[in-house]
Amino acid sequence: MNVTPVSDIMGAEITEINLANPIKEDLKVLLQKALLKYQVLVIREQNLTPDLQVKFSSIWGKLETPSNIEYTTKETSKVMILSNEINSDGSAVGVVDGGDFWHSDSSHIEIPSKVTILQSIKNPERGGDTEFCNMIAVYNSLPKTLKVKIENLYGIHHVSKVNNKRVTISPDRPGAKDFYDSQAKTRPAVLQPLVLKHPETGQKSLYCSPRFTIGIEGMTEDEADPILEELFAPITDRKRPYHYRHKYKNNDLVLWDNRCVCHRAVGGYGLPDIRRMHRTVIAGTGAYNLQ
Repeated sequence: MNVTPVSDIMGAEITEINLANPIKEDLKVLLQKALLKYQVLVIREQNLTPDLQVKFSSIWGKLETPSNIEYTTKETSKVMILSNEINSDGSAVGVVDGGDFWHSDSSHIEIPSKVTILQSIKNPERGGDTEFCNMIAVYNSLPKTLKVKIENLYGIHHVSKVNNKRVTISPDRPGAKDFYDSQAKTRPAVLQPLVLKHPETGQKSLYCSPRFTIGIEGMTEDEADPILEELFAPITDRKRPYHYRHKYKNNDLVLWDNRCVCHRAVGGYGLPDIRRMHRTVIAGTGAYNLQ
């Protein structure tokens, strides 16, 4: 196994490895160390079946079952389909507008996701990239006064786009408005620390995002908004040196550490171009709000 950094800020490409083969313990340890060091791993030319993707994913921990089970593969309900494809009856093949705003996966639940794994099945001629942001570097860049201010503060996270004035609902997703309205009524907000100490490395990172963080505990909207805007700025500003943008090739497998990485789907494509990804997600092992 060879490891080559893909940028100065984060990410590494892994070569000379076939994930369809059984992952021995020594290789598992090397991969886990590489993810902790580089935060994002790119492994090309894998072509894993859904079952093999699940098998590989399991070396990182327990897999989550997607909440929208209708968008999972026929082979296994652990693999979710992200796609702009449309069935003959007009329904969506997979999640259409997943991840179009900066976020860390599942920060809106009490125990957020640990690792996310995406396999590229089909890529459009243009667009379809994923951008990643190193949240350890973002935290380290904050002014000392801001670090002190947010050290013991908790962000309010909510899954529904209806509750978030910073995001919009894609018109390309069938039934999206009803879906998010239902989430707004049935899904509770959760608290997450604005400063997260990584449970394995001990490094501090900024833990908030424009997609899911809608406020700060104990503050009014007018009090929280200026702080959140200052925290979001280095995430959303691509001119700042905290990002890696991955352009997919078919059969790329990309995984990242949600505990210190934000990401977003770039878009820039549309039918008849097809983008299809298979996603597996590793469950977290504990609640961050108990730190």
